[in-house]
Amino acid sequence: MEKIISSGFLNGKKSHPKKLLKDHLKGVSDKSKEIASFHGFSELSDQLQIISLTHDIAKFHEKFQRYLEGKKIRFPHAEPSSYLAFMITKDILPAEIVRRHHSYLQNFEDMMSFWRELDYEETLQTLNEFLDNIEIKYLNEQEWKRSIWVNWHSKYLLDSEIKAEEVWLRMKILYSIFITADRLDSLNIDKIAFEKISYKKSNFDTYLAKLPKNELSQWKNNIREITLENADKITKPGIYTISLPTGAGKTIIGLQTSMKLAQKFSLNSVIYVLPFISIVDQNAEVAKNIYDKVQEDHHLMNAYRENEDLTNLERFVISFRYFKDPLIVTTFAKLWELIYSSNSNDSMSFHRLKDAVVILDEPQSIPPEYWQGFGETLTFLSEKLGTYFILMTATQPKIAKGVELAPKTSFPKNRHIYHISDEKKYLSDIKPLVENKSNKSSLIILNTKKEALNVYIELRNTLRNNLFFLSAWVIPSERIKRINKLKELESKNEPRNLISTQVVEAGVDLDFDYVIKDLSPFDSIIQAAGRCNRNMKNKIGEIYVMEIIDENNIHGRSYCSYVYDSISLGITKEILFKNKKFSERDVQKLLDEYYNCLSNQKFQKGPWYEIKEGNWGGYFPLIKDNLYEDIVFVDLDGTVSDILYEIEDLPHDLENLDTKKRLWKYIEKYSINVSKQEMEKWDNYYNQVFLSEDQKIENKGNGIWLIKPSAIGEVYSKELGFIPYDIKEGLYG
Repeated sequence: MEKIISSGFLNGKKSHPKKLLKDHLKGVSDKSKEIASFHGFSELSDQLQIISLTHDIAKFHEKFQRYLEGKKIRFPHAEPSSYLAFMITKDILPAEIVRRHHSYLQNFEDMMSFWRELDYEETLQTLNEFLDNIEIKYLNEQEWKRSIWVNWHSKYLLDSEIKAEEVWLRMKILYSIFITADRLDSLNIDKIAFEKISYKKSNFDTYLAKLPKNELSQWKNNIREITLENADKITKPGIYTISLPTGAGKTIIGLQTSMKLAQKFSLNSVIYVLPFISIVDQNAEVAKNIYDKVQEDHHLMNAYRENEDLTNLERFVISFRYFKDPLIVTTFAKLWELIYSSNSNDSMSFHRLKDAVVILDEPQSIPPEYWQGFGETLTFLSEKLGTYFILMTATQPKIAKGVELAPKTSFPKNRHIYHISDEKKYLSDIKPLVENKSNKSSLIILNTKKEALNVYIELRNTLRNNLFFLSAWVIPSERIKRINKLKELESKNEPRNLISTQVVEAGVDLDFDYVIKDLSPFDSIIQAAGRCNRNMKNKIGEIYVMEIIDENNIHGRSYCSYVYDSISLGITKEILFKNKKFSERDVQKLLDEYYNCLSNQKFQKGPWYEIKEGNWGGYFPLIKDNLYEDIVFVDLDGTVSDILYEIEDLPHDLENLDTKKRLWKYIEKYSINVSKQEMEKWDNYYNQVFLSEDQKIENKGNGIWLIKPSAIGEVYSKELGFIPYDIKEGLYG
C-alpha cells in the first residue's frame, strides 16, 4: 500500500483545502507509528499503517475534490475507503475503524451485518470509480464472501478463546491511536513530543515545608510515610486503595504515591480523576506546586485560555481534551467517556491509559449500580494495559477488591457529632436551627435546586453575614469564584454561610462550624460531614440530618426522592433511625454496613456488561441529570449574544469547523442546563407582556436558549443563578 501511495497517482489531489492527500495519508501513518511506539503498541504498527494509508483514499474521487473547491456536492468518503482496507487486510475490524472514523464504533453484530449485506459487484464498482487506473489485486467474490464469513463466524463468534471484551479492546486501541494521528495531521501538527513522568522527592518536601503547621501536621506526615512505604512493596499493576478520613491530606499522598510508582516502573503518566470541575481546579493547583507539566482537563478549559496565544498543538489538546502531558487532572465524566464511549473523538486518549497510574479520588460518586462492572473494567485494563488504579476516599465503596496502602487510622480527635431527626421536616423547620448561631459559619446542603432557592428565601434575613449560594443553575465561572471567596473568608476566620446543592459535597476544601443536610444516601451524608470542622479548629462540629418534605406536593413527597433511588435511601434510613446520634468514630462501622446492604440489593448494570456481549456502540453517560435539559446561555453583558450570532453566521464547511468549536467552548462558561418546561414558563409570560422585538429570552431552537442582558435580575440572578418562574414572586416580591 505504501508503494501505491508513493507511486504518484495521488499527485495534485487534496485531502483538505490546503493539504495534499498523499501527504495526509503518509502523515497519519507516521504519527500512528510514533504514538504506538511510545505507548508500547509496536505490534499494531502494520495494522495502523494500513488503516492510516487507506482511511481517506476515497477522497481521490472527483466528487470530493469538487467539494473541496466549494461545490455543493456530497461525497461520503469513509465507507468507500473501508472497502479497500478490507480488500487488503481481510479483517473487518481495521476496515470498520476506517468506515467509522468520523462517527462511532458500532455493536459487533451491527458491523458484521453491514459487511454481510454488502453486494460484492457494487463494492467493486465503487472502488473502480476512483481506483480504476491503479494496479491493486482485489479479492474475488468467493474470497470476499469467505473472508467476511470467517471474520463473523469462525474468527470471533465461535472461537471460545476470543472474548468480546478482547475484541473491543483491540478495536479501541487501534481506534484511539489512529483517530489521534488523523486529527493531529489534519491540524498540521508535526508530532507530539511525549514525555514520561518524573518524580522528585525534594519537590514534595519543599511544598510540605511551606504548609502551615498545626496539631494535625505530624499525624498527616506519619500517614503519608506509611502509605509510601506500603507503595514500595507493590510489584505489579492492579487495583490499590487509599482509605483515609477527610482532611488527612489524601491529595498530596495520592500524588506522591502515584509519582513514586511511576518512577519505579518507568510508567508514562499519572492521571488524577475527580468528580467535579471545581475540585479539578483545586487539585491541579496542588499538583502544579510539585510538578511543572500538569494538564488541567475539563470542558471549560478552552474558555479559561481563550485570550492566550496558543499553538496548534495546544488548541488540539484543549479542543479534543487529549491527555498529552505526563500529569493530567481530569473528571470522572471524562474518564468514563474515554473508556466506554464509542465516539471517535471521545476515544482519543484511551491509549494513554497504557502504563499509567490512575488515581480515582472519591470513586463513590459513581452510581452504585455501575460499581461492579466498573471494577471489572479496571481489573481487565490493569491486566491488559499495565495500568495501576488507586481508589482514594474516606468512604471506600465496593467497586473492586484492592490492596490497601494507607494505615488504618482515624482523626486524633473526634471532629463532629451527627444528630438525626426521626421526624420529617419542612423547609421552615431549618430556621430555628440557625437563629441562635449567628457567630458560627454554616453549610446547608439541599437535594434540589428549587429546594435550595426556597431555603435561601426563607433564611436570607437570618443569615446575613456573608451569605453565599451555589447550585448548577449558577454559571460555572461564578461557582469557582464563590468557592475561592469562601476560602478567603475562612483563612481570615470571618463569618460565612453557604446554601448549596450537592455540588459542594465531595472534595471541595471548605470548612464550616455546622452542617445541615437534607436526607441522602449514607455515603453522601458522610462526604458532606467532611466540610464540618474539617481542620479541627473548633472543639466539636455538628451535623444535622433531616428528611425535608416538599410542601407543594399533594402526596407529601420528600425532596430526596426526586434525586435518589429508593434502595439507597431505604438502607440509609434503616441505619440512621437505629443510630440517632453518633460521632465520627462510629462512621466506618456504619459505612461498612451501608455498603454491604447496598451491594446485596442493588441490581448491577452498565456499559461493561454490554461490552462483554459485543454491544459497545451504545452511549452510557455517567452523568444523566442534564441529558433531557436544554442548554441556556446567560448573557451578562452582551458578549454571549454576539458570539452566538457569529457562530450562526459562519458557513457550514471544514474551514470554519475549528472556529465554531473554539467559540462554542468559550461561551460554555456562561451556560447552565434548565428543563424546557421551566424556560417555556418564562417564554409564555414574556409573550403576554412584551412585543417580540423586546423579548428578554430567546429560543434559538435545537434545545438552546439565550437569556439576554435585559433579563438579568429577573430570569437570572447574579446572586442565585437561574430563577424558576414559580419562585420569582417569593424572591422578588
